[in-house]
Amino acid sequence: MSILAFQGKNDPKVYLEWERKVEHVFDYHNYSEEKKIKLAVVEFTDYASIWWDQFVINRRRNGERPICTWEDMKSIMRRRFVPSHYHRDLHRKLQSLTQGSMSVEDYYKEMEIAMIRANMEDDHEATMTRFIGGLKKEIAGVVELQHYMEIENLLHKAIQVARQMKSKSSFKFTSYSSSSWRSNWKNNKVVTNPKEDVKAKYSNAPPKGVKELDISLFNA
Repeated sequence: MSILAFQGKNDPKVYLEWERKVEHVFDYHNYSEEKKIKLAVVEFTDYASIWWDQFVINRRRNGERPICTWEDMKSIMRRRFVPSHYHRDLHRKLQSLTQGSMSVEDYYKEMEIAMIRANMEDDHEATMTRFIGGLKKEIAGVVELQHYMEIENLLHKAIQVARQMKSKSSFKFTSYSSSSWRSNWKNNKVVTNPKEDVKAKYSNAPPKGVKELDISLFNA
């Protein structure tokens, strides 16, 4: 397992994702705190490398102690690459997050990721209440009739309800389209009267006697 490069972009999502993956590597290996810092710094590129070098120089110049632990390094990097309003924005997003046009599963993932990034530690009841509150009303109306011990059970039930509703909606549309086609076919079908057809056929025939007149003129 290797540590990914970090360029130092001003995107808190990019930094937090990099930090998360670095922690996976450190959890796998039993590195010392000094080695953790060195391994992370080695993967700094572009702006991140220049910024860190200058940061170390300034601390040495000011007589401050060097960074000795990974936790201290994370704190410093978060102060630089994660703005103070980032977590406020995440909390605000969570407060207004609803399913909208998303599937139930995508809505849940969006909520869960926002909670993780905001470092929110809701209890199970609060999380389930938050989840139900953002579901479409017709889905929420069904799932909230039951009690759930775990958020996963609630999620699976909501997905099931959404699929059933989609299936019923599709069946109704198919039935309506079929009945509508039959109705239009009946309305457009031409009903003919056999007597009128016969009458029309003979009404187009030449008057009796015309053929005889033509023959008599030819003989003359």
